[in-house]
Amino acid sequence: MTIGWTLAIYFARRFAIMVLGIFLFFAILVGTITYLEFTTRTMSANAFDAVQVLLLTLYKVPGIAEELLPFVTLFGSISAFVVANRRLEVVVARAAGLSAWQFLLPACAVGLIIGIIGTTVYNPLATTLRSWADATQARLFSDSPQGSDNGPIWLRQAANGRESIIGASQTFDHGMGISNVVAFTFNEDGSFRERIDAPRGHYVPGEWRMENATVTTPGHTPEVQKVYRLPTSLSPNEVRQNFDNIDTNSFWELPGLIAAARAAGISADRYVLRYNSLLSRPVVLLAMVLIAAIVSLRFSRSRDMGNMILAGVAVGFMLYVVSKIAWDLGSGGIVPPQLAAWLPAVVTLLVGTTVLLHLEDG
Repeated sequence: MTIGWTLAIYFARRFAIMVLGIFLFFAILVGTITYLEFTTRTMSANAFDAVQVLLLTLYKVPGIAEELLPFVTLFGSISAFVVANRRLEVVVARAAGLSAWQFLLPACAVGLIIGIIGTTVYNPLATTLRSWADATQARLFSDSPQGSDNGPIWLRQAANGRESIIGASQTFDHGMGISNVVAFTFNEDGSFRERIDAPRGHYVPGEWRMENATVTTPGHTPEVQKVYRLPTSLSPNEVRQNFDNIDTNSFWELPGLIAAARAAGISADRYVLRYNSLLSRPVVLLAMVLIAAIVSLRFSRSRDMGNMILAGVAVGFMLYVVSKIAWDLGSGGIVPPQLAAWLPAVVTLLVGTTVLLHLEDG
C-alpha cells in the first residue's frame, strides 16, 4: 500500500507546525536572554538605551536561532512522532499496511524543505540583521571592553618600513570598521614607538583612521588626537579576510567572496567551509528527522520512551560536537573544508538510515 496525498499532507502539516512552534519557542527564549544580557552590559557601561538594546536584540536573535535550527528540527521531530504515537496514528498507519519509510516520507520532505529555505532565504535575512547588530553593538559598546562577541582580534602589519600591531574587540561593516582599538607601533629598528587607543576605527585604502585616539609615547604625556592615521599595506581583501565576521556573509555572497579571495592569492578556506556548511544544511536536517524517527519506531514497540528520547538528544549533541571539531579542523587547513562541512552530516544520515533499516526491515 502507498501513502495517499491526503495522509501525506496531514503528516507533513503536523510535522511542520511542530517544528515551527518549537523554533518560535526557542527564538523567544533566546530573545529574552539576549535582551537581559545586553541590558546588563549597557548598564555597566553607562550606555543604556532601551530602544537601541531592543533593536540590537531583534537584530541578533535571527542569527542565533539559525544556529539552533538542527536542534529545533530534532526536538520538533521527536515531539511530532511522540504525539503521533500517543494518538496511535503510527499504529493505525502500520495496520493499514504502510511501512515506516512511507509515513516518514512527508516528514523527510518537510525537513529538506526547511533546510533549503533556511539556506537560501532565511540565511540572507539573518546575516543582514547580524551585520546591523554588529554596527549597533559597536556604537553601544565602543567605550567598553565587554563589547566583544568574537574578539579580541589581533593583526600584525607593516607600512613605510615600520611595523605595527593592531587589535579590536569588535568588528563591523564586514571588517572595515573596528571598535575598542588598540595599536602598537614600532620604529624601523624594531624598538617601541607609541601606543594608540581609540573607541572606533575605519579602514580606507592605505591606512586605518582612528577617531578620538589617545596616543601614548614613552617619556611624553598621552595626547588625544581627533583623527589618527595608521599606515597599512593591507589590501581591502586582506582586511576583510582577517577582520570580517564570516557569519555576516550570506549564502549568495560567499561564491563571490571565494572567487575574490582566490584571485587576490588569499586563502579562501573560511569562505569555502561556510559555503559548504550552508549547502549541507538540508542533509543535516534530514539526518535529524531520521534520528527522531528512530525514537518513534522504538517507542511504538516499547514503553521506554524517556531513554530513547534522551538517546536521540545525545546523538544530536554528538553531531554538534563533531561538527564543531570538523569546523575547527577545516578552518585551520588541517582537512579540506568541503570534507569538514559534509562529513558529519553524511555520516549521521548514513547511520540513521542504517539503524532504521535494521529496525524496520531487520
